[in-house]
Amino acid sequence: MASDGPIVFSGKGIAVHQGVTVLLGLLLSVLAFVLLVLVFFPGPSLTVFERIISTGVVLLMATPLVIQIRSLRSRVREMQGNFLALYEDGVRVRLSGAFRAGKGLPEIPDTHLRWSEVTGVTSQRRKFVYRSLVPFVYPLDVYTLVTAGRPIAFTKECVPQANAAARAIARRIGQEVRRIG
Repeated sequence: MASDGPIVFSGKGIAVHQGVTVLLGLLLSVLAFVLLVLVFFPGPSLTVFERIISTGVVLLMATPLVIQIRSLRSRVREMQGNFLALYEDGVRVRLSGAFRAGKGLPEIPDTHLRWSEVTGVTSQRRKFVYRSLVPFVYPLDVYTLVTAGRPIAFTKECVPQANAAARAIARRIGQEVRRIG
């Protein structure tokens, strides 16, 4: 590794999440405009009953958007606080947050490991439940730094480019990422 600074994998560059949040916000703005028109400028052709039904439909359409926007913002805030940094002498890690805890992954306070302490890197595909109005199961790769102490697990939901980070760490210790299961 060159000595021109650390290689940092962090949540600072999560433009996709922020872009989706903006897009959902725009859709929500359109629904708010429609709601405004329905309530204050209904036109002569809509009866009171039709206005009430239409307002209810718009509110039902807006609710999942609001929930998803709030969830994405929470995820972005959580990811911005997490990082993996590869230095000349080792790796520095900080991983925490409610979404991480919801997957059963322990919080890792700001920790610095020397390269000699990292004995391997593993990858395992696990299934997690996304808790929402309609919960569903999805697969996610969990990468683990194997150490003499406690293992340090992370996913792409904790740190963007988790796969690249795991490969870079394995390469630095002279190994490959070992697939489990």
